[in-house]
Amino acid sequence: MGKRYYCAYCDRSFKDDTEARKKHLSSLQHAKNRADHYNMYKDPEIILKEECAKTPCKRFLTIGDCAFGLGCRFSHYSPPMIWELQRLVNMKNQSRLHFTPENGWPNPDDIIKEYFESTVNLNNTDELNYPTWYKSSEIQDAMLPPSLWPITPESLANTSTFKEWG
Repeated sequence: MGKRYYCAYCDRSFKDDTEARKKHLSSLQHAKNRADHYNMYKDPEIILKEECAKTPCKRFLTIGDCAFGLGCRFSHYSPPMIWELQRLVNMKNQSRLHFTPENGWPNPDDIIKEYFESTVNLNNTDELNYPTWYKSSEIQDAMLPPSLWPITPESLANTSTFKEWG
């Protein structure tokens, strides 16, 4: 059995050759399925604008089903759904108005300046508190590989131990 091409938009697979793939990708059903997929991720403001321009689909609102589905030229949104979209758009616009750099967000230059002013002077090592590590009395340094031996000034001066690491 040869290679198969799976189209996630259409939820089907077929033989993977250039002609079959071209034919599938140019089909109306694939184009519709792809558009429907990306319409799920549209901005609420755009959806609201589009749905307000359409008239309600009578069949969908009375029966609850429409033969055209998402491709219907009429709106399938009920008034409560439209109100919810308006509420989402208003909340989004309100958040844009309230969080301007002047009102809510700190200036990045101020953050950097504050960071460097509050850091410890690295030249004065007396102020630094190094963490202390607990070492079990059962573990002896000789049992450990050289890369895990504790660092001492003598071990740094003696570079011959580094040859044992590799």
